[in-house]
Amino acid sequence: MKKWLSILLTASLVFTLLTGCGSKEEAAPEPEKEVQTEEEEEPEEESTEITVTDQAGNTVTLEKPAEKIVTCFYGQSYSMIALGLKDKLAGMEAKANVRPIYSLAAPEFLELPNVGSQKEFNVEAAIALEPDLVLLPKKLQDTASSFEAVGIPVAICYPESQELLEEQLVMIATLCGKPENADKLIEYYHTKFDEMDKITSELSDEEKPSIYMASVSSYMSAAPKDMYQATLIEKAGGVNAAGEIDGDYWTDLSYEQILAMNPDIIVLPSEAEYTADDVKNDAQLAEVTAVKNGAVYAMPKDFEAWDSPVPSGVLGALWMLAAAHGNLYSMDQMRTDAAEFYSEFYGFEADTSVIN
Repeated sequence: MKKWLSILLTASLVFTLLTGCGSKEEAAPEPEKEVQTEEEEEPEEESTEITVTDQAGNTVTLEKPAEKIVTCFYGQSYSMIALGLKDKLAGMEAKANVRPIYSLAAPEFLELPNVGSQKEFNVEAAIALEPDLVLLPKKLQDTASSFEAVGIPVAICYPESQELLEEQLVMIATLCGKPENADKLIEYYHTKFDEMDKITSELSDEEKPSIYMASVSSYMSAAPKDMYQATLIEKAGGVNAAGEIDGDYWTDLSYEQILAMNPDIIVLPSEAEYTADDVKNDAQLAEVTAVKNGAVYAMPKDFEAWDSPVPSGVLGALWMLAAAHGNLYSMDQMRTDAAEFYSEFYGFEADTSVIN
């Protein structure tokens, strides 16, 4: 009995051990994963602020591209057309109806309110239009404080050379958020001026005529060396007859001074208040070479003032090149170039038969 009892106890113990070892162990719970709650980053808003340095050295900052602009000088109004920004002009200089280019390229300008002129600028009228940018010629920079006092930004313009004209165009286009609009125009200038340089590069000093650029109000005043008009003369392969005179505005002269200059060519600006015959018939100028040879020419007046620092000033240089060196660059070619320019940058088909 003891023997069998011992066997049973042993078997029972073994069974217990076997069933205990064979039971499934509970799986240890996996550690909870930390849920990363990274805050979704909101995309940063792209800044629309624009900062430029104007042509008087002032810093001009706009919170966003200008959409409502006021000008008081035709040079800046013309720039708005050539840059493809005419829809942003809200007010402009007086007497727009006397400038042919507006009827041809921007008839809507004729309906815009006017703010006077460079000589009689109506600051109150300009402020009343609530523009977000005012373009002022340098001669009116003292009025800028009136606009700044009411929070209206002002950019000063001073395009008295080809380089400064290009700088003005870039400034205006940039302030309107369209800097690329100036690139195409400036590229055109450089292409044309390179062509002109090639045409005139072989000229000797003796072959470069002395050109007298008269003013709008009187042929007894001329463009001194620092005026934009002097740039046109040089580009056309000429020498400015008044190039020894300092200044950047029309300078009154005496008959003695004009006789001493003895220009080969006298050019009247597009908006001259007198005629070529008035110059030719002035007995006191009878001994001037230009008068004796009948080389007194009036610039075309059916488009713009090509003698002024305006986007189409390149046409003034081309016209003067044809007038001075017709054997190298014909007036017919000038007409073709003028038609292409106005079609490309002003959006109208020019009647070039009026270009004399």
